[in-house]
Amino acid sequence: MVVDSAALTVPEDGAFGAGWSIHLTGVRRMRGGERVLGDVDLDLAAGSITAIVGESGCGATTLAGIIAGRERPDRGDVRIDGRLRPDAPRLPAVFDDVMPRFGRVRDAVFPRGRRPRAADDVSRLLTLVGLTAPNALVRRLSRGDRQRLAIARALATEPRALVLDDALGALHTSGRERVRDALVRELRRRGTTTVWVTRDTAEAIAVADRVVVLARGAVAADGSPEQVYARAGEPAVAAVLGPVSTVPGIVEGVVVDVWGQHLPLAESAHDGHCEVLVRPENVVLVSADAPGMDAVVEESTFLGHVRRSLVRTADGILVHVDHSADARLADRARVRIALAPVPVATRPLS
Repeated sequence: MVVDSAALTVPEDGAFGAGWSIHLTGVRRMRGGERVLGDVDLDLAAGSITAIVGESGCGATTLAGIIAGRERPDRGDVRIDGRLRPDAPRLPAVFDDVMPRFGRVRDAVFPRGRRPRAADDVSRLLTLVGLTAPNALVRRLSRGDRQRLAIARALATEPRALVLDDALGALHTSGRERVRDALVRELRRRGTTTVWVTRDTAEAIAVADRVVVLARGAVAADGSPEQVYARAGEPAVAAVLGPVSTVPGIVEGVVVDVWGQHLPLAESAHDGHCEVLVRPENVVLVSADAPGMDAVVEESTFLGHVRRSLVRTADGILVHVDHSADARLADRARVRIALAPVPVATRPLS
């Protein structure tokens, strides 16, 4: 894990400056004759947090490296705060490759040659990231604690813009959420423009003003978390956001009829037969006499806070259902399912 902060200075008065805007135009990167990124355009507003997600090999780490200035694109422009690379500054970044091997944690927080304005600065940053042993030797830190230290070192530069590449990936779930929430509060307090690459889509949705889904080096979806989530029926987006089931329906004006239920449309659609896109959390178990569809359980998996069951409806459709962890469904059990009364996305029958 490396923190690259060579181009930034720490304000003497401790004041935080406004975040820097980031603009990418037609950015392309080839490696070994293969396209890693293809003509990527992004316009990131100053002070925003943008999460970049995608399947393994989507190009997210390469894109993060180009934004940070660690890597040059083969084609296209990168502008930081209106300045065109190579004249634009490199950005502090946390990547999972190299970390200092020597010294103690408290001495590693601020970059070499720079002194903290007060000892409290070090303590505050270590507390923020959850490092409780300032005298510990860096070389003896766990991988998770090395990630915590890398984040603290990046924040110590008081950056106008910051790149994080799976910076919380080695942390345990509960600790990861605590550091995530504290980090987001700090970044918003400072107004730091942040590019947050993550393999955890729940994390992306939780932290970001904007979510960018990459697929094979291209932008497959870009928008607010709500907007991207609504596009889960697109294959590239569904591959990242998790399972999406499709069930038959009939559009009638501003509603769609599914299993005798009339559900509002998320966006306008032509009248007639269609496929309705449903996520597991929007499918519910109902009583035998309620509107819905009979089904048989194919499998059920315990996920901690919920169970996810795969059921086959009476008309042969496989549907994922998230339900209470207390509701243990045996294989071949008979159930009845319905859809929650929320706006749904549709697509026409091909």
